Amino acid sequence: MAEIVRISNSQNIPNLEVVYNLVIKLHVPYSEKEVTVMLNPNIQDYQEKSDRPGAQVRQYMLTTPTDQTKKIKFDFESNKIKVVQVENEKYQIELMQIGKEEVQGQEFPFFEFSISKV
Repeated sequence: MAEIVRISNSQNIPNLEVVYNLVIKLHVPYSEKEVTVMLNPNIQDYQEKSDRPGAQVRQYMLTTPTDQTKKIKFDFESNKIKVVQVENEKYQIELMQIGKEEVQGQEFPFFEFSISKV
């Protein structure tokens, strides 16, 4: 059974999701036609609402790659579906949709994936 994951680049929502044994984080480059994600980066620091006088910061996250981190690029032409192995599990990741969503009067890109164990 596939899990549907939506990663948004909104300032109000972390740009990563966890499903099965995978941490999926939005990475650059991304556009209306393609997206790059990092699988299983090391999350070193995460702070919500780390506002300081004169600046409003909704969230702060520091990630670093590890030996197990994979960078994967998706598009609808030739890279829509990828099969990856993490430890002893294989996963199929399929790019389903790229769009924009409105949050508090601003538009932010989102990327939707279907993820299943194979």
